Amino acid sequence: MAKKIVIFGGAGLVGSGFIDLNKDVFEIVSPTIEELDILEKQAVSKFIEDSGCSSVINFAAFTNVEAAEAQKEDKNGMCYRINAIGAKNVAEVCKNFNKYLIHISTEYVFDGTKADSPYNEEDKQNPVNWYGQTKYFAEQLVLESGSLLTLVRICMPFSPFYEPKKDVARFFLEQLRSGEEIVAIEDQKITPTIVSDIANALKVLVEAEKTGIYHVCSTNFTTPFEFAKMIAAKFGLDMNLVKPISFADYNKNKQAKLLKNSWLDPAKFVMQFGGNILHSVREDIEIFKQAVDGRSIN
Repeated sequence: MAKKIVIFGGAGLVGSGFIDLNKDVFEIVSPTIEELDILEKQAVSKFIEDSGCSSVINFAAFTNVEAAEAQKEDKNGMCYRINAIGAKNVAEVCKNFNKYLIHISTEYVFDGTKADSPYNEEDKQNPVNWYGQTKYFAEQLVLESGSLLTLVRICMPFSPFYEPKKDVARFFLEQLRSGEEIVAIEDQKITPTIVSDIANALKVLVEAEKTGIYHVCSTNFTTPFEFAKMIAAKFGLDMNLVKPISFADYNKNKQAKLLKNSWLDPAKFVMQFGGNILHSVREDIEIFKQAVDGRSIN
């Protein structure tokens, strides 16, 4: 009999990808925000109790980094409430009903100053913007809940489909196909990750009910400039449309500080679960290309 999972945030990029790719593996229940608001703890409690689920994955988050910065230090703002209070509610309810929880977090809990190697699970969090701060608060609150849980940090998810909001890969592809110039950072380290890899990794974690902290991302790093050029090359588009900009110049007009070294190390996950789940950036772009060729991304 298939495991029953409750998904919060199932309409987002990663949540919708997980549901689509695992709907035949698990029995999945994913209430919309209209059906259930994770800020209403009693409603969350009743829903999880009534669901008969064994596991919960919380993808729900306020992820607009610039919009979050406009709410800085405001614990009544939606960014803090969704990311921290909502996460706390879900974790405490999972503890109460002895449900296994996967909580989704981000590289933004770090400060981006680590240049010599990617961030691993043991590195100290030190967020530099309000979005990262609220996700750090969430991590603390979830871990303090005492629930049986896995905390999964992901980095720059991208997908050939799911969700109207375009991720960086689809944005780059659309610009290139339109013959429009792309200005991309040449000195920022990133580990962009295709959603199908994240979904497959989460499937393994749900099945194993493995607890702890894991980084789930591509197995090597790139820069936004190189990422855009790889996409251009893979799709046979004009690589000369991709122009470099320094991180300092790109970041100077941003309200929210970005991370210069926005990369994660998935070695722990790969060591424990094998090397056939997560892929390199180049392999992820190949998977992206095959999916785009087989299905409209509009």
